[in-house]
Formats: sequence, C-alpha cells, structure tokens
Amino acid sequence: MISSILIPTDFSPASWQAAQMGLELSKLYKDATISFLHIYPASSRYSHKNEPTANMKQLEEVLHRMNQLSHDISDLSDDRIQNVVLSGNVEETMMKFIKEHSFDLVIVGINSNGHDNEIGSHTVRVIKESGVPVMIVPNRTSHGAIAS
Repeated sequence: MISSILIPTDFSPASWQAAQMGLELSKLYKDATISFLHIYPASSRYSHKNEPTANMKQLEEVLHRMNQLSHDISDLSDDRIQNVVLSGNVEETMMKFIKEHSFDLVIVGINSNGHDNEIGSHTVRVIKESGVPVMIVPNRTSHGAIAS
C-alpha cells in the first residue's frame, strides 16, 4: 500500500513526467499524499566560496513555481499535496529529507537535458542509500516507468 510519495523536482520536463506518474498513482491509492521537493542550492557548485546564490525574490519565485506545479498537475485536495522548498546541497539535503520522513515511494524523473535517458548521480544515490523504493521515469518514453 502506498500512502506517501516523494517527487523531487527541478521543474525540468523529466520532473514533470515524474509528477504526472505520481498523479496517476495517487488515483490508484486514494489516500496517498504527494510531497514535491525542490532543493535550492545554497552556494554555487563550482565556487569555493560559501556564498548564498539565492535572494528573497528568487526564493519567492521558486515557491510560486512549486505552487503552480501542484495546481497545474492535480485536482487533488490541498491536504494530499505538500510543497517543500529546502536550501542546501542537493544530494545531502534530499537524502536527509527522505530519511526523516516515511515515504513509501520516491519518483524521480531523469533526462532533464533532453539528450539521453542516463541516470544521474543524485538518482543513483537515492536508489543506493534511501532504503525506499524508487521509480525512475524517463523523460522520453512511451513505455512507462522503470522501478528499482
């Protein structure tokens, strides 16, 4: 029985596909909640400085996009969808969030660059370390998702 689904999103076409899959599953599991998670990097990955790259206006834009995503994708009641925006290193923050909550499934979209369906390092780490079933949803496919 699936009662809680996590869908990390970076607003890419691949994460949109993952969100669509989550919506379909929520129709099968009527009591399931969906948590959309966006992690806003606190500092540039390529910078040796620990300077914040987000300002309040950018953070408000991310929150607006999260609310728009959940509004656009679903007619689920508000108590079944949670939008979470966190700041920090993407992999570390995502793993911590997954381990702190009791998700039954994580749905991850891959291929945000549109060229291939290669699984990225964030997804590999979630599969290896989360202890939660992970469903991989390729960006370009007519064959559906691949479950791990």
